[in-house]
Amino acid sequence: ERYGAALLDALRRRDPALRCTALGGDGLTVAGAEVVQSNAELGVMGVGEVIGALPTVWRARRRLWRHLASADIDLVVPIDFPAFNVGLARRARRLGLPVFYLVPPQLWAWGSWRLRGFRRAVDRVGSILPFEPRWFGERGVEVFAMGHPLMEDYGGGRLGATLERREARIAANEGPLTLGLLPGSRRQEVRTLAPVFKVAAAVAAGGLSTRTVRVVASRAPSLPAGLLRELCGEGIEISDEPLPTLLPRVDLALVCSGTASLETALAGVPHQLAYRTGRLTMAVARRLVRVPHIGLANLILEADLVPEYLQEQVTPVALGQGLLRWVREPMRRRGFYAGVRELHERCGAPGIWERTADEILTLLPAQRAGGAS
Repeated sequence: ERYGAALLDALRRRDPALRCTALGGDGLTVAGAEVVQSNAELGVMGVGEVIGALPTVWRARRRLWRHLASADIDLVVPIDFPAFNVGLARRARRLGLPVFYLVPPQLWAWGSWRLRGFRRAVDRVGSILPFEPRWFGERGVEVFAMGHPLMEDYGGGRLGATLERREARIAANEGPLTLGLLPGSRRQEVRTLAPVFKVAAAVAAGGLSTRTVRVVASRAPSLPAGLLRELCGEGIEISDEPLPTLLPRVDLALVCSGTASLETALAGVPHQLAYRTGRLTMAVARRLVRVPHIGLANLILEADLVPEYLQEQVTPVALGQGLLRWVREPMRRRGFYAGVRELHERCGAPGIWERTADEILTLLPAQRAGGAS
C-alpha cells in the first residue's frame, strides 16, 4: 500500500494525465488511484488462515480478472503479495499487457521450482533486496535494481547523529529509556505476539529498576484502534505514529519478523526479532524454506545482526533478558552499529521511486505514453 502510493506519486509527477486503478486501500485512494478491489480482507498469513480466506480471495481475483479484460489498461504493476499477484500477472500477460513486477517472490528462499512460471508472467522485475538482481538475472529474469524503499526515510546522511544520540541514552547509568513494541501489522500476529512483548518489556524494566522505562507499542494502520489497547492493557502507550517518526525516539525494541524488522535495523535501534505462527504453517515452512535467517537485515548482511526467536523460543523471559544484554554489553552495541552502517550501504541511496517510475514508463506502449493507465 505504502509503496504503491509512493510510486503513483512519482509517476503522476512525470505524467499528470496518468490514470491508475488498483487493488488497495485508503493509502492508494489518497494518492489518486481508483480502488476497484479493497485489500482489507486479503492480508492473511499461514496455511490454515489462508484456507479460511479462500472464498474472499477467489472473489477478489475474479473481479480483478474481469477488470483487466474490460478496462482500458496499458501496463500492470503488481507489488509483492505473490500468492495473489503472480496469478494476476500471468492473466495480464495472456491478455497482451506488459507486467512490471515490484518486490518479486522470495524464490531464493523457497519454491525455486516456481521460477519458470514466474519468468513467463513478467516482463521486468523491480527488486529491493541487494542480492536479488544477481540471483534473478542469472536465471533469465530481467531485473531493475531499485534500492530499498525504506532508504527514503532512513537514508540521506542522518544515521551518524541518530546513533550517537541513542548510544548516549543507552550508555548512561541513569535517565529514561524507551522500549518499542512492534508486534506486526496482521491481527493474528498481533494477538500472538503483543501479550508476550508486554510481559517481556516488564522483565526488561525490572532489570533496569534504577531507570525510568517508558514502553510504547506501535499500531499499524491496518489494525483496529482498540486491539493493541485490549492486548497491552494500561501502562503502555499506544502510538499511531509512522515508524520513521517513532523509531528515532526508541532506544530498544521487540519486533515481529517482517519489513518492520528491517526498518528498525535501518533506524539503528538494537532489538530482538520474534515470530510465532501456527504449528501447521511452521511445519510446512521448515520443510520448504532454505535460508539461514528470517530477519531481512540478517539476510542482507549474511550475519547475525540481531537475535532471532522462533516459535517456542518466543518467551517473555528470553526476550526481556535479550533487551537487557543490549544495555549491559557496550561491545555488542558497537558491533550492531557497525552492521547498521553496512546495511545502509547495501540498501542503496534515496530516490528509489523516481528511478523506478522512469524505468516503469519505458514499458508503456509508445503510442499510449500520454494519458496511459
